[in-house]
Amino acid sequence: MGVMTHLRDVKTIKDKTLSMIEPMKQAILLLKKHQVKMEEGVDYLVILENNKSQLIDVSEKALGPIKEQILPLQNQEAQNIKGRLARFSIEVQEFRIKFQNNCPFHIQDSSPEIIDKAYDTITYFYEETCKMEKIAKDLNNLEGLFDLTKTNYK
Repeated sequence: MGVMTHLRDVKTIKDKTLSMIEPMKQAILLLKKHQVKMEEGVDYLVILENNKSQLIDVSEKALGPIKEQILPLQNQEAQNIKGRLARFSIEVQEFRIKFQNNCPFHIQDSSPEIIDKAYDTITYFYEETCKMEKIAKDLNNLEGLFDLTKTNYK
């Protein structure tokens, strides 16, 4: 998982940084157009392009050969995650049905015992929902690591 986290981070940082380069380039050109005084002898456009090239080179070194080496393992683990996602999706559907059938949406009687039982039921479903939410976040993280489509649960 550590390698996959590293690859995801490199890809994310590369994409974010590359998306910032064009606005920085435009800002430098605008500063030059309005003759804003900048450091003598420093061409910020050249520095920006050099940094862009270096970023692409580093990311290709990080992503290229390593990703090829772990591809079979990545595919195997992606299949395992898809199985976990399918099982969790069924759990979510079953929980939703259980919630709809058992949660006290309407109470006809207002005795303290019935109200206490309703609060206990609500607390139980809240705690179960929190547990399922944590599992869903963990699975979404795995989907991101293994380039799978993120699942939205209802």
